[in-house]
Amino acid sequence: MKIPFLLATVLCTAASLQGGIITEPTRTFVVGSDIADLQNPPVNFLQTISDSSILSITQVQVGLNLVGRDGGGFASEMFVSLNKDLSLTSILVNRVGVSATDSVGQSYDGWNVTLSDLAGSDLHAAIQETGLLTGTYQPDGRTDPTSASRPELLNIFNGGTGNGDWRLSVGDLDLGGTMRLVSWSLTLTGDIAAVPEPSTLAAGLVVLGLMGATWWRRSRGANQ
Repeated sequence: MKIPFLLATVLCTAASLQGGIITEPTRTFVVGSDIADLQNPPVNFLQTISDSSILSITQVQVGLNLVGRDGGGFASEMFVSLNKDLSLTSILVNRVGVSATDSVGQSYDGWNVTLSDLAGSDLHAAIQETGLLTGTYQPDGRTDPTSASRPELLNIFNGGTGNGDWRLSVGDLDLGGTMRLVSWSLTLTGDIAAVPEPSTLAAGLVVLGLMGATWWRRSRGANQ
């Protein structure tokens, strides 16, 4: 005996809502802009994404190439954040090395790094004598550079869509070396279908089961 067409269609639709996790190709944005000393408020660099298939973000990675100019940069002067749609904000860099016992922080010349919540090391605690810091690190995440609390990591964007206005903000909070934003990038991972709440999906499947049972009984009775 065949399953009713409506029941089969709805079941297939419910299954398709599970979607699939994809990682989209990295989007790289070349800037080449100097950040002036005492640039506070930060300068905003806007990129609008309209071609993303992701409907529910599960991971964001950011590439940051921010380097010292002329006499070199001074890492602990810098503040960098990422905002989406003038709403959610992740803090990528916030006066690295500064702590309750160290008001100076790190003096290296900048970054050519990938920032990911899944990395093993915290960018704020990375030690570099001179030159550029390279590698993959967790973003700073601190609203207060002297705090151990990190409420604004990249997972703040999880559950949102890939499309929208993404703003990288870069500030220089003190006098000293000058930095140049060479480029930055976004790598988005997420589900390509909207994922229903588990309770909603479960309730729907219960209703579908009852519909199927009712149809079965009526069909069996009609054939007896």
